[in-house]
Amino acid sequence: MIIENDIDIVALVETDALDVQGVLNSLKLQSQDWKLSEICPETNIKILTKSKVHISVHKEDKNFATYKISEREETFLFHVVHFPSPLRLEECARDMRAINVSQVLRKIEEGIFDKSECKSIIVGDFNLQPYSQGIASVHGFNATMSIPKAKKLFRKIDGVQKLFYFNPTWKIMGDHKNAQGTYYNSSDQQDKSIFWYSFDELLIRPYFIDRFNWDYFGIVERTKDYEFIRNDVIDKSNYSDHLPIKFEIM
Repeated sequence: MIIENDIDIVALVETDALDVQGVLNSLKLQSQDWKLSEICPETNIKILTKSKVHISVHKEDKNFATYKISEREETFLFHVVHFPSPLRLEECARDMRAINVSQVLRKIEEGIFDKSECKSIIVGDFNLQPYSQGIASVHGFNATMSIPKAKKLFRKIDGVQKLFYFNPTWKIMGDHKNAQGTYYNSSDQQDKSIFWYSFDELLIRPYFIDRFNWDYFGIVERTKDYEFIRNDVIDKSNYSDHLPIKFEIM
């Protein structure tokens, strides 16, 4: 999947059983020089990157990890999140986790970018839908589906500026493909006929909107030799219960 999609950075969660060194060795056999970026080996969030990528760990925590990427004398923030599963916490509790982390990440932005435009990307397993309070609310990530609104950079709530994220994940929902989300559940406890959930999302600050490659963005359903969907559902017994997403910033 990494080689076929010409990937530069791979963000992984729930990596306890993953042989990271084995992955790096396999890539090396394909003439691909990759590295692992980490400070705390105990965290289950892992970032693998091509060796040419200038990336460093800024902060690692239970539900997120933050990295600084340097490119052409610019600094970008790359956050990877992993929030609790719906099997463990109800939605309002998961929303609160997202709201709390969004505030922490905003503080990190203030320390890095000060008063200049924020250049942040967030990707990962939010375990929340794009329209949930934790994602779309101004008190959470304030992530909108609207490009014109996001390009205004912020909205004011009670006199306080709330910066926008743009959430391109809305494009995936209900798409005319096998996978209409990254997670499948046929037994929704709320009797909703949704089935496909966009739990794995990408949020970008408005700075990146015009640099976003819409043709590349999407859910990875297969590689040349492997199919991640079988009988119209995710083949979680052989692979994972979540499908990966890929994106490109030009």
